[in-house]
Amino acid sequence: MIPTPSSLIAALLGAVVLLGVPPVLAQGTPATPASAASDAASNAASDPDGGATVLPPVQSAMRRGVSIPYKQLNQILTTLRTEGEGLFVSRFTLTPAKQGQDLPPNLRMALMDDERTIAIPVDAKGRFELPTFPADEAKSMELASNVPKGSTGIRMRVDLTTPPERLDMAVVRRVVKVGQRLREELLPWYLRWLFPQIDGVTICSDRPDWSLEWREGGQLLSLPLSVEAGLREPDGSQKPSTSNAPAATAASSAEASSTPRSCTVLTGQEPWPDAARLQPPDGGHTKLYVKLRSTRPS
Repeated sequence: MIPTPSSLIAALLGAVVLLGVPPVLAQGTPATPASAASDAASNAASDPDGGATVLPPVQSAMRRGVSIPYKQLNQILTTLRTEGEGLFVSRFTLTPAKQGQDLPPNLRMALMDDERTIAIPVDAKGRFELPTFPADEAKSMELASNVPKGSTGIRMRVDLTTPPERLDMAVVRRVVKVGQRLREELLPWYLRWLFPQIDGVTICSDRPDWSLEWREGGQLLSLPLSVEAGLREPDGSQKPSTSNAPAATAASSAEASSTPRSCTVLTGQEPWPDAARLQPPDGGHTKLYVKLRSTRPS
């Protein structure tokens, strides 16, 4: 029997797509299944910056029947691993319910079924990895933790495996094609709203000195890339402060260290050849992100 949308939403407690802003527990746990469907669709469509999903809060009791069902999450991770052509990786982070709070001490997480408990290591920053299982095994599993109910949420992010210096237009086009195929063709319709609609690659650096280079007719061509106005880095990275002068005030240092980094975007629709390769700025700490589809009015 195929689950109904409302039963799945109720089971998942209303996970929503949320990129580039701190997770808010109320957004990940809507009051009713009906509002969860509406809110999830709205948030997924409106966020253009990166690929993260806020999942429901885990429960405090490490026992069956009170935690997150793992079946649907396992299906997404399995599809990403087997059909993603090695382009994507999933990353998970436990986040405090309220911005500015610390995570509870002595965090423990586990996958549980009737016969076993599988410990999930969590590092000091709340980061952890989740395994995949055959569908028959995962259908009875639940994800649990020992933290008080409502004190944490789980953020899932889809990142790229390609390093900046190996990104070319062929890879950008593959990222878009495979990402859209994963969502539209390989995931069942009732799970698509948990997977981002990928429309390109976002490139962010300390300095906006990117270019594309390729050879044509025996010549090496270079094309500078422009900053995408108004685009903020999805994970909120800031430019490092470069002022070491003793006279620098605390205020000016804080201002320098909180300056957002510059970003540009490649969608694969550009008229440049597949061989055109990104030349990131030296020492620019360049990072790549998936770009989500934006339906915001212009």
